[in-house]
Amino acid sequence: MSFLENAKILVIDDTPSIRTFLRISMTDYGAIFHEAATAGEGQSLCLSEKPDLVILDLGLPDRDGLDLLPEIVGRTKGDAPKIVVLSVRSDRKTRELAYARGASGYVTKPFIMDDLIETIEHVLH
Repeated sequence: MSFLENAKILVIDDTPSIRTFLRISMTDYGAIFHEAATAGEGQSLCLSEKPDLVILDLGLPDRDGLDLLPEIVGRTKGDAPKIVVLSVRSDRKTRELAYARGASGYVTKPFIMDDLIETIEHVLH
């Protein structure tokens, strides 16, 4: 049995091809998959679906993912999801800010699926 079996995963990313790739990959691991293209849609799904894990892009069309991070953590206190940032931003300052605002992991795009899965496994266990 996969460590992702029945885990609720929400991907918030505005790139359709990345959402599709992650949907196929995560459901192959047995995860329950939800996706959003905007921060607003992602926030709504966080509240309604209560995911175990959020994979969050920082470059969203309606707002910066860094600003969304503390809101996801703050609004779901008690059973807050783990958050893995998946972003093209690779600078140290952004990475440190993401962790300070509640991220549990950080993977830089372009990414290798094995690296993302390893980060997710570390974060969820």
